[in-house]
Amino acid sequence: MKTIREDVVPPNSGWHGHVDKGQVLRISAKSVIDVVAYNRADTKEYFDVARTRVYNLNIYPTRGHRLFSKQNNPMMRWLADGFRGIGLHDLQCPHGCPELMIETLRPMQVAATELPELPPHEEGPVPGHRHGLIRMAPAGPDRPVAVDLEAEIDLILALVNCPDPATSARGANATVSVVQP
Repeated sequence: MKTIREDVVPPNSGWHGHVDKGQVLRISAKSVIDVVAYNRADTKEYFDVARTRVYNLNIYPTRGHRLFSKQNNPMMRWLADGFRGIGLHDLQCPHGCPELMIETLRPMQVAATELPELPPHEEGPVPGHRHGLIRMAPAGPDRPVAVDLEAEIDLILALVNCPDPATSARGANATVSVVQP
């Protein structure tokens, strides 16, 4: 694979860019990473957590699953999951750093007034409470782990390195790469 772009994303900061159909977004991190994706041809079409849960019949996406848009179209395919066996990617919890995500999206000229429900970030199991409340359990990796997501359409992507002391490493950089297979 040929690396097209590689950036280090410090804690509490964001990354944005374009990923072309067929290219792979590789995220390597120890902390919580929140990701949003928009169809580059029509930014009203964006990654949707609810549809992704339904089409994969799973709230914990991993290798082999796909990320779907609000219009029911596949956007990305999960190729590799270095987090598997350590914890789970969570499609339950809302975005933890909305202001940072809005700021990250600003240069991409994407309307963030209705920020999509934001998605996979790495966390441990989410145990239930006897009264139905959901609590996150700490289970961050002790070393950076990588996930590979292949773009199925041309995308605008943004992500934030939003460490949560309850679920991930504090102060850990993330590395974001766009690679061409």
